[in-house]
This record gives sequence, structure tokens and C-alpha cells, in this order.
Amino acid sequence: MQARLLTTAPEKAEADALILPIFEGQSKLPPEAVALDKKLKGAITQLLADREFRGKFMELVPVHNLNTLPSKWTVLVGVGKPDDLDMVRLRNALQAAGRVLRKRGHRRVTVILPKAVAAMASASDMARAVTEGIGLSNFDVGSLKTRHEHAVTQISALGIVGLDGDKAASAAVKDAVVLADATNRIRGWVNAPANTFTPTVFVEKVKEAVQGTGLDLKVLDVDDMRRLKMGALLAVARGSDEPAKMIVIRYNASNARIALKRGSRGPAGPVLALVGKGITFDSGGISIKPAQNMEMMKSDMGGGAAVVGAMLAIAALEPKINVIGVVPTTENMPSGHAIKPGDVVTGSGGKTIEIINTDAEGRLILSDGITYAVKEGATHIVDIATLTGSIMRTLGPVAIGAFGNDPTLMDLVRRAADLAGERVWELPTWADYDGLIDSDIADIKNSTVPWAGATTAALFLREFVEGRPWVHLDIAGSAWQDTSELKTVPRGPTGSGVRVMAQLARLLGES
Repeated sequence: MQARLLTTAPEKAEADALILPIFEGQSKLPPEAVALDKKLKGAITQLLADREFRGKFMELVPVHNLNTLPSKWTVLVGVGKPDDLDMVRLRNALQAAGRVLRKRGHRRVTVILPKAVAAMASASDMARAVTEGIGLSNFDVGSLKTRHEHAVTQISALGIVGLDGDKAASAAVKDAVVLADATNRIRGWVNAPANTFTPTVFVEKVKEAVQGTGLDLKVLDVDDMRRLKMGALLAVARGSDEPAKMIVIRYNASNARIALKRGSRGPAGPVLALVGKGITFDSGGISIKPAQNMEMMKSDMGGGAAVVGAMLAIAALEPKINVIGVVPTTENMPSGHAIKPGDVVTGSGGKTIEIINTDAEGRLILSDGITYAVKEGATHIVDIATLTGSIMRTLGPVAIGAFGNDPTLMDLVRRAADLAGERVWELPTWADYDGLIDSDIADIKNSTVPWAGATTAALFLREFVEGRPWVHLDIAGSAWQDTSELKTVPRGPTGSGVRVMAQLARLLGES
């Protein structure tokens, strides 16, 4: 998608459709749309006066322009009450609007930002939110359908009216296109059926994606894992006929097209590691999951996919910090070879782990991924995973659960989430919880009491970071929205975490 700021008047904008955000309860037309409405013979004013459009969040009303304007349609989009509007909600409202317009076959869209809406954030934040919102609408959850009820197209051109050519906003638009494209790419991967997206296919997709980006790719196979004594990852992989892989992607800031200034952070400076869970299908193993909704376990590689998406965006955004992406990937299946509750395995860091529940496999493969990142020189670690049902029950699909051991890094993650238009909520790893992962027969165990499940999973992962600043992002809820009652987040795979990690790399490189 191409996107740019426009200085033209709304009524002169050439597009298939204009999008006009309206606040809930707004009874008067925004001044910026008066001339537009005049061309429409007062149609928008009449809709507001008759309260046939009330501006409720995600309310959409299309108005045909009847050949009175260079554009074909004007779509009124409700953005809710002013006190509730932030850039997360604006993205989601525009993403919903974009989806509707795509189904109508519209390719060229212009968003008109009234001053009252534009004043809700800085010009760059507003430009980023609008661009990403429309860009994210280009994802099609029904890509495998052979028959579609509606037209299937992509929004190829976006214009934004109301930011007056602001330089920072123009730069934000360019970055937002990169971030939206990276997010949409991995949403397609998360959406793919597990029979067409095995660990081997995952590797092939990554190889295709990194071509021409300047990223360095290395893939570890089972023999490499045995040599490195990755007993936790290999244990999970034993139940599947599909061979495990570990994807390692490197971004070297000193090789980027933008040269580092003397004295800035280069190869000897901080190294950010992004470690993502890549379970391409999770049956639960011997501790098998219930049949209901098991088909959704094709998305259990959402964290690993998010790491790849973030690395692709990082390569284009060129932050001034070295980054390594690590994605251990396998299936978790029951078979005669599968690990069993009560087994003890040894991870690559040397810790022994008692297996209590084979469905707590994500933390096992992440432990070897984190250990690998530590050995490769990571100074800061962020892991991301669709890890626990506990976080789904706590936060639903609205927010990412975050846990950490370093307030400074956690603060940067929050700032990155604000830039990314995602919600992050920190949960505790207080010392009060210590002891919950202690094992009677091994160093630690992979599952514990039936409460505080998200926290105890984080405590398990903390055991492997070797004291480095670390944040764990649990996206088990936020990676997929499948709740029809919740209209604030568009349904389907969300690409949760891609933009957060990419923005974090930039912030950490500037700190």
C-alpha cells in the first residue's frame, strides 16, 4: 500500500471512498467537512440531525456521492466518545472501515481528519495510527475460500487530509506502511492450516521473506540441537514426525544503510534478543487438549511469527542497535515417542526440568531459545508467546500480558506499545510467588498450581535469562480475536507484538 499526506480540500480529493471520523453525540458537522456536505446537498448534516448516525464506536454509514465529487463514496465512521478515543481504538475503527471498503472493491481511500480528531494526538502519532489502521485492513482471513460473497481487493492507495504536510507525520506514514505490511505477512502465517504450515514450511517462508532485506538467517536442525544439548526443545519435538527447527535471524546495525555515528552503539553495544514460541500445532501432547477449539492451535506459533515480522520491520526501519531473533519451532503431538508427565529433561543451559504437564510445552522450547540468545551475546531479552490460558481468561483479546525483571526495559516496552497501538498490561513476578516452580526431583518443574498460571510460566522463563534485563509477553489472548461480542478488536489473527518489538528496538537503540 502507498500512503501520503494530502493538502487538498476533502471535497476535491480523488478516491474511491472518503472516510470521515465522527465523535459520538456530535450533532454538528465538522468545519472541515462543510464544503463536502454542501456538494452532497446536506446529506451528512441530515444524518446527524436525524440521529441516524450517532458516532458510536465502529458505527459505519456509507453515503453515495452520486457523481457530485471526484470520490465515489463518503463513509462516516464512529470513533466513540472523545474521552475514550486513543490511538488503539482509532486504529481498530479504521481497520474495520477498511475491511468494509475492501469488500466493496474500493482500492483508493482518503481519510479526512477533522481538527477535533487530529488534536487527540501528535501529528506523527495520528499519521501512524491512520496508516496502520487502513493498512491492517488489507489482511483477508478468508484467503483460502474459492468463492467470496463480496469483492476481494486490496487498498492500494491511502491519502490523509488534515495533517498539513507535517514532516514528522510524513516520516511516520512511511514507517507505518512497513509495520502494517510486516504485521499482515505474519497474520497470514498464523492463519494458515497446520497441515500447510509445518516447521519445515515455516523455515521456507522465512527464507523467502528475508531475501534482499540484509538480514542474516541461520537455521539449526536436529543434529545442531543435539550438539548444543537442547534437551527441552528436543523433548517436545519427540512426539511429532515433523523435524524441529530453530530459526535465527540477525540484524546488524553497523551493516545498515544508515551508518552509525561515531560513539553510538554498534557491534560492541547492547544486543536485543527477541525469542518467539513457534509451535505450529499444539495438541497438548500426552496431556492432550479437549477437542473443542483445538483447531485454533494452528496459531500457537503466533509468537515466533511475530518475531519474524518484527525482524523484517527492523531491517527496513534500521534502528541503531543489533538485534537477534530466535524462533524454536516444532509440533507438540502425542505418540509412542512423546514425553510423558513425570519425565525429566535437561535444557541446554544445564538445568533439569520435571515435566508435570506436556501441554506446558511452550516454556520448554523457549527455555532453549533464551539460552541460545544468552550464549550469542544478548544483553536484553524479550520473549513472546501464546503461552497460557490464564492470560486469556485475565485479559481476553484486548491486551498483552507483560512480566519482567527490569523496570527500565518494561517502561520501554510500554512506550513501544503506545507507538504500536497495542495495549500491554504488566502483571507481577513478586518474590511471594517464589517456590511455585520448585521440583522435588529436578531443578524446576514446567507446571504447577492451578492458579497464577501466567505468572508461574513467566517465573519459569526467568530462570534462563541469566540476570539480563528481560520482559516476557504473553499473547495467548491478543494474538487472535474470536469473540463476536467484542467489537473493539477486529476478528481473526491480529499480528500481536510485531509492531511493539520493532518499536522497542528503535527506542532501545536511541536510549
